[in-house]
Amino acid sequence: MIARVLNRRLRALLLAGAALLASQPVWAQPVVDNGSADRSNDRSAGAISDADLRELAASMDDGRAALKRNKLRGAIQLFTKVLKYPENEYSAEAKELLGLALQRGGQIAEAQATYEDFLRRYPAGEESDRVRQRLAGILTATGEASTPLRAPPTGQFAPVHDTTWTFVANASTFYIRDDSFRTARDPSTAPDPTADPDSHAVHQNEILTTLDWLATWSNDETKGRIRFSGGEEHRFDSNQGANQVDETGVSVLSVDATVKDWNLRTVAGRQTYNSDGVLGRFDGALFSWQPISLVKFDLVTGSPANSRYDAPFKNERYFYGAGIGIGPLFGGLETSIYAIEQRDRWLVDREAIGSELRYADANKFAFGTVDYDIHFQRLNAIIASGSWTLPDGSTLYGGADYRRTPYLSSWNALINQPFGTLYDLLRNQAETSQQLQQIAYDSTPIYKSAMLGFSHPLSDKLQVGADATLVNLSQPIAPIGLDPSLATLAAGNEYYFSAQLIGNNIFKDGDMYIGAIRYSQQETDTDYVLDLNSRYPINSDWTIGPRLRLGYSIFSGTNIRQYTVLPSFFLNYHVTENLDFESEVGAQWTSATQPAVNTKDTELFVTVGLRYKFEYDGSKNSANDHSKLVTPATAALCRYSTRPEGGNCVAPSWGSR
Repeated sequence: MIARVLNRRLRALLLAGAALLASQPVWAQPVVDNGSADRSNDRSAGAISDADLRELAASMDDGRAALKRNKLRGAIQLFTKVLKYPENEYSAEAKELLGLALQRGGQIAEAQATYEDFLRRYPAGEESDRVRQRLAGILTATGEASTPLRAPPTGQFAPVHDTTWTFVANASTFYIRDDSFRTARDPSTAPDPTADPDSHAVHQNEILTTLDWLATWSNDETKGRIRFSGGEEHRFDSNQGANQVDETGVSVLSVDATVKDWNLRTVAGRQTYNSDGVLGRFDGALFSWQPISLVKFDLVTGSPANSRYDAPFKNERYFYGAGIGIGPLFGGLETSIYAIEQRDRWLVDREAIGSELRYADANKFAFGTVDYDIHFQRLNAIIASGSWTLPDGSTLYGGADYRRTPYLSSWNALINQPFGTLYDLLRNQAETSQQLQQIAYDSTPIYKSAMLGFSHPLSDKLQVGADATLVNLSQPIAPIGLDPSLATLAAGNEYYFSAQLIGNNIFKDGDMYIGAIRYSQQETDTDYVLDLNSRYPINSDWTIGPRLRLGYSIFSGTNIRQYTVLPSFFLNYHVTENLDFESEVGAQWTSATQPAVNTKDTELFVTVGLRYKFEYDGSKNSANDHSKLVTPATAALCRYSTRPEGGNCVAPSWGSR
């Protein structure tokens, strides 16, 4: 029966893919090298100093942040600055992102030249494939002969001959003490239903040790990467009593390999995937095959892993699915359709079909997805988001989100139950499959949100922005751990508004200043918040980050007024080329007033530790030289690595606690 159902779905997918493919009359052609080059080619010759590397790291952080906020002029300046230095670990990523910023800013000829120069310098690798995709969109839109979005099997990769290896590692250990025991979510910002539940852990009195590493290889036949990300939490005590124990978890442990001539890619192990109906972290395998430039087939199978602390396949849940991707069509449109089935032992857990759509050109981006559960016969999600950059550099952005959270599955019947598995629930309560399905449906709330935002560059150094968000949850979620990000939300409407003024390189290259006001109206209280956040590099070794939050809250149904002052101070000291010392200390003073009663409270927190980074590039370094940071993989690892405060390779944010 299962095989017949899956066969019907695969036939439907193939027919739909063929129909979409037929709508594209002309295949993309190989790129024509016109010999153009961008102005960033004029790099100074010679070695690069440790101080320069640290300066470049700060510029890359600022450039990524500016690009994410569509502050294109500033991003172009920062990436161009990086490319004026001798070849270094950031050069490839800076050139790729410079091309993206130019493309989004409407400077199409400059973006094309940048992409073409990138491919001359770095002809092989995942980044090169990505650049080929963007270049294909430009050439298709301008009517020139085009490189396919996904390069064809023949002639796609430059000969490498020998196998080259790179290795990047990042290890850290931090002591975290938080006597305030604050909740994981910042109530002044709108909730994120897609956040990793592990990121909401409230660290109180513990040592957190993490290890992240990435090894890559490439030769004439194959290329790939081996990734690991994990950590151990050693807890001294907690506000929840003595039941807290030390935990060791693995976020990622996977091998990603591509056979170049066949355009066949396989990723096996613990990984995170958010396409083809897969909902995040899982243990299993993804198979992707691209027989021609505009068509890609995916097969995926595995078992969900909600937390990094979950043992593989611990709940006997497994899924299998397939997808077809088509694109780019009409210059920048990509679409895909998928079908997926998930089971808990013999029970159908999730059975869905869906589609994803993406569009991108020089100044517009749009994304949409639909997921429909055919087992429950209910819409799971319909989500849309997009941005539009205007000629003056201003950006309009927004989105709408309708989803059941968590997505409908039989497993949702456990949301308000004291059982750990569906088997335990059925054994103790003797529910039928139909009753179980109804319990799951009744227990799953609907999350709806709408957001609209605007940003505008006042100058090369200053930008203003504002956004407004409306959130609605149809029913509260019991805090049992299935979705901690929403466990504190009550049912009903909630409103969020924020405005920001952001400055970069005001007094010194690499400094940053953010002033933000936030307003939130929730069922339980109304919050007013002023955030002041800064980062200032004193010299090549020392960076400081003083911050201040002022808050005022009015609690619904009472006469309670609460005032909050939360200062903190962040310090980073570059001990050696590969070793950094980081610390953050702060306090929170709270004063609450109501008729005839005044209360005051003081809470303290501290985070202090060491971070060590190591890199080896077999194509450039000798086997005995482990001190040089020379490969672009460092930037990729930086994005994968989780800092103790919950962020990535940026300064800690207020909402991370």
